[in-house]
Amino acid sequence: MPYYVMVCEGKHPIMPIRKGPRKGGWRLGCLITEPVAQPLVYELDGNHPGAPKAMYSAESAPLMHDSVRMALTSAGVSNIQYFDAVLKDPVSGRELLDYKAFNIVGLVACADMGASEMMDTSDSAMGDADFHALVIDETKTGGQLLFRLAENTSAIVVHDRIKQAIEAAGIPGFVFYGSGEWSG
Repeated sequence: MPYYVMVCEGKHPIMPIRKGPRKGGWRLGCLITEPVAQPLVYELDGNHPGAPKAMYSAESAPLMHDSVRMALTSAGVSNIQYFDAVLKDPVSGRELLDYKAFNIVGLVACADMGASEMMDTSDSAMGDADFHALVIDETKTGGQLLFRLAENTSAIVVHDRIKQAIEAAGIPGFVFYGSGEWSG
């Protein structure tokens, strides 16, 4: 079955996160064992209209909407830690409670380095390797449904089953990049 790099590009207009919790190894693929004070608090950027994305991952602890969490869980994903979160809208004063901070447990080194096209921006082949075109060697995925790519931990790789679950749930804003399509 094919694998994809899953990216949430959100429907526009969006209200991005202005400030959120940064402490922790949220992109390392390791189980977080230290206590995490909950809820994690995020402040939305009132200078931009709209609603937050279905899934958000930047410098702060990544977030996903409950609809995404439910779709992933129903598709059989079990390697994610979830933490309570609150998103505060400084314009309306409302607090959104239907998001969770998340930590994906698991890094898989499955980039086909011979077939992938690399950028010349990193000296590393692990953790922060930059790709013009990533090709995944499916024989190295171990059949996992969802994981972070060991070669570039910003990439969330999903099995076709997860792509189908997100699409069947009608969750907007996701793009699934197939073999040779993702650049990052």
